[in-house]
Amino acid sequence: MTSGNFQSFPVDSITFDREKRQRKELVGIKELAWSLNAVGQINPITITREGLLIAGERRLTAAKELGWTHITVQFVEDLDPTSLHLLELEENVRRVDLSWQDQCLAVEEYHKLRSESDPTWTADKTASALGMTKSNVSEKRSIAQEIIRGNTRISEAPKFSVAKGIVTRENERKRDSVIAKVEEAVTGEVPEKKEAPLLHADFNEWVRTYTGARFNFIHCDFPYGVNADKHDQGAAAAFGGYADGEDVYWKLLDSLAYSMDNVVAESAHLMFWFSMDFYQPTIEKLSEMGWDVQRFPLIWHKSDNMGILPDPSRGPRRIYETCLIASRGDRKIIRAVSNVVSSPTTKQIHMSEKPVAMLTKFMEMFVDQYSMVLDPTAGSANALKAAKLRGASVVLGLEQNLEFFNRAKEHFFNDEL
Repeated sequence: MTSGNFQSFPVDSITFDREKRQRKELVGIKELAWSLNAVGQINPITITREGLLIAGERRLTAAKELGWTHITVQFVEDLDPTSLHLLELEENVRRVDLSWQDQCLAVEEYHKLRSESDPTWTADKTASALGMTKSNVSEKRSIAQEIIRGNTRISEAPKFSVAKGIVTRENERKRDSVIAKVEEAVTGEVPEKKEAPLLHADFNEWVRTYTGARFNFIHCDFPYGVNADKHDQGAAAAFGGYADGEDVYWKLLDSLAYSMDNVVAESAHLMFWFSMDFYQPTIEKLSEMGWDVQRFPLIWHKSDNMGILPDPSRGPRRIYETCLIASRGDRKIIRAVSNVVSSPTTKQIHMSEKPVAMLTKFMEMFVDQYSMVLDPTAGSANALKAAKLRGASVVLGLEQNLEFFNRAKEHFFNDEL
């Protein structure tokens, strides 16, 4: 019996060499047998005119379990070039020696060719034809599309699971991010060309009136509350000091808590620089706000050996600074980096500035083109520069000290790291 190029063929007359088959393990046979029994055979198997199986071993095995005496086949000799290519792709997907990149590309091409020739073709049908789950087909197609777009982070991933993780995180970030222009997020006005993304504002006041787009990455380098302006007389004299009492620190933290309702996105990351003097109470305060705080901090090791020497008779020079990282809404990182970065100090315009190179390295975990970045106490604006280098769509810094603000605006567009 013939239907187009399809024919009914005796099951017992079909042969194959099991050892030479690409598919080493047949899975989902019971489920496929149920489907064949319920809705019939949608796709024919492929054989030679002599009955040698070319493609469709799972369907043949399921048919045998059902006790079928005949199965619908197509002869490989009758296939047109497109059908032969589809058959080759179908078999390639099952090859154990095929790289995961080529397997993903084969799944995507197979689905595309099927959809072009049959407008009713679906991902479910691709999954059934290739012996995969729908979710597996979706994952492989998503990865293939990124490879085709030239995403080298995907194509150069060492294995499929790594590529899958990158795509999953990027898709989550796309879904969770609210991408807006700086002028819409901040003032509703169109800024002049090359205007630094800074506002002369006190975070404690600004946060209570802000109604714009919400930020998904917050970089906090608040005064530590350790009277650093009194410790570091040389730097304070050169660049100007700022109030650094403990009351200043906790007031800013209170304002950060207030910002959770109108400034911080539901899915967000936080980098929070702090003094070890307040390690435990700071973690407790951030946790109360709703941040999931990691207890192991990021560490900036000052490779030029610069730092505070509190008591030269009793203790060492402190040549590192610490930064807590936290997330809201189980936001995933982009990629993992080391939690310690060695970098020399830079003091170009501010007594407590952080180096752009160091900040950029840590921000590889959090900041990309889907990021809206806020620095509530911008200081030198180096964190904003680092975020821009990472491709953030929106960056905004606040600085209440007018002298620091003007200096940072002038400094923002130079190329020094």
